[in-house]
Amino acid sequence: MIGLVSGLVLLIVVAVVLVVTLGGGDDDDTVAAGSSSSDSSAPATTASPSSSPSPGPATPSPSGGFTAAPSGGADVTGFVGQLPVDFDDCADAPLAGDGDVAAAACGSALTQPGPEAAAFYLYPDQVTLDSVFSADVTEEGLAEFAVEDDCSTGTGYGEWTYSGGEHGGQVACQIAGDGYVVVAWTDDEHLTEGVVRAPGTTQAEVSALYDWWTANSEYQG
Repeated sequence: MIGLVSGLVLLIVVAVVLVVTLGGGDDDDTVAAGSSSSDSSAPATTASPSSSPSPGPATPSPSGGFTAAPSGGADVTGFVGQLPVDFDDCADAPLAGDGDVAAAACGSALTQPGPEAAAFYLYPDQVTLDSVFSADVTEEGLAEFAVEDDCSTGTGYGEWTYSGGEHGGQVACQIAGDGYVVVAWTDDEHLTEGVVRAPGTTQAEVSALYDWWTANSEYQG
């Protein structure tokens, strides 16, 4: 996760440069974490061994990312405008190079306690998105949650679902070794991986960031 955080810092620096040179990032609207634009309820996360992604390259890191794309393919144009509205200073960022077709970096969320920085990645299809996430959690050594656990009770990864029980994607959380806690998730509807971080070294701080994610991480459009 140290690599993820350092990558995230690099994306944030790039984002700041873009803001200075281009006049600032796009403004966004807020949405509920993990739920679709037509469902304002927050996602209920569960860990289900049978629903974990197939092995492949992935890790909740700023060098990978959640993607937003319609069924016809990834919507690269306007990617920044699709990000959660709790961030109002996002800007385009360099690609991670793991198959992503768009990337963005953001500063602190408007809602605090919450992330101090975020990175988002758009992928062209479900297979690539799942492969990236799987590789990420494998690289970070994260274990799959037991059915009764999630990021509010420990670190690891598992499935998240909408309040109605429909599968939404995967979510992972970790206490990094450099004084930060991290939550990373995929959104199957938007083909996007997102990574957020906040200062912290305890499970309580992981839980607080997870609470932010539950309420504020929904994509727009």
